[in-house]
Formats: sequence, C-alpha cells, structure tokens
Amino acid sequence: MKKAAYLGLIVITLVAAGCASKSLDIPNLERSSTFVVEDLRPDSEKVDKTFSLLIGTKSYGIYRRGDKWVDPDPIRLFQHKLFEKYPDVSNQPDVKVHHLVVYQNARSQLSRGAIGGALGGIIGSVIASSTNKYGIDGKASLTSREKFNSFEEEYQRANYTVEENPGKVTVYKVYLEAEIDGKRTFVTTMTPIKLPKEDERNPHAVAIETAMAYLLDQY
Repeated sequence: MKKAAYLGLIVITLVAAGCASKSLDIPNLERSSTFVVEDLRPDSEKVDKTFSLLIGTKSYGIYRRGDKWVDPDPIRLFQHKLFEKYPDVSNQPDVKVHHLVVYQNARSQLSRGAIGGALGGIIGSVIASSTNKYGIDGKASLTSREKFNSFEEEYQRANYTVEENPGKVTVYKVYLEAEIDGKRTFVTTMTPIKLPKEDERNPHAVAIETAMAYLLDQY
C-alpha cells in the first residue's frame, strides 16, 4: 500500500509539473468575444482522465488533460485565434469544432523512474521532423476521423513511434478537428511538456496553440 501511495504521489507530481494552470496573457482578448464557434466535442474531451496507475500496464503514465488546464479555455482560445485570422466581423466564417482533446504521454519517463533527468533532457532530445514543425520541438501532421476512431482503447491515441520520438520524452499529443465554412480538417500535433527556462509560457497552452496554428494554416 505504501509503495502504491508513493507511486501515486509521483504521478500527481509529474502531472502538476507538466503545466500549472494559470491565466494566459492575451492582448485584446475581448475583441473576439462575438466570434461564434460551435463546440460539438464529446463531453469526455473536456475533462481529465488517468488511464492507469499500475506500472506494467500499457496505459500506465498516459492521461487525458481537460479544459481546466488553460484559461481562457481551449474553445475560447480557438475563438480568438480565428478572430485573428478572420478579423472582418461582417464576413466571419461558420466554425464547428468536432474534436479538441489533449493527451499527455509520460509512460517511458515514469517507467524509468528518472523524473528529474528526463524533464531536464526534453528540449535537448530530438522529436522527428518528417512533417512540418510547429511550436517548440513540435511535430504536426494531418490525420483523419477514421484513424482517430480506429484505436481499440482511447489511451492509444497518445502513443508515438520510435521514429516520431526517439528519445521517448514526455509529450503532449493534441487532436483537433474543425469545420470552417464546410471544409473539415483534422490535425494532430506532438510537443514536449518542458519549455526552455527562458520561456515562461504554459506548455499545455503551447501544445494547444500549436495544433490551432497548424489547422488554420490549412485554410
């Protein structure tokens, strides 16, 4: 019981270290308040979930990260990003968000039991760049509803290949599917949970903004 409690404390500590929830400093945020975005996401994508606390299980160290980790929340943030791209209030597009969900994959880091060392090496480790790079050491690519729904278990959406993340560092994986004036696009991105010391941004917010930037580049 003591060992299980200790491991649970490690997990909680790591998740909290991944990004502390805090308000984002977004200039002129109020200007985008009237931009209409229809949130059609499943309710599950808005809340946290720990898939397993048991070492040795395939879902150990993988989490779903809900909306509470950023303020403004992800849909409000996307609303502002859309306003920046489409500032003409008389000609704003019809926007629907079908999926916007964040996963954190800390499986390898927790399994190694080297929390301090792994956190320190995240930025120095290479995340493969076979597709366009966005954000900080980030990887972005197009995906599809078929692939998103093909996983037998939800936690598998957070997995990565050796080619994608050779250092097996802890990462956020974000899935974003949005429909803008009838054109539906689905993207996925992967970013590290640790930013350079001089970068004071919320890593969770950076992960979400990376996905939003890549999706909006498709329009």
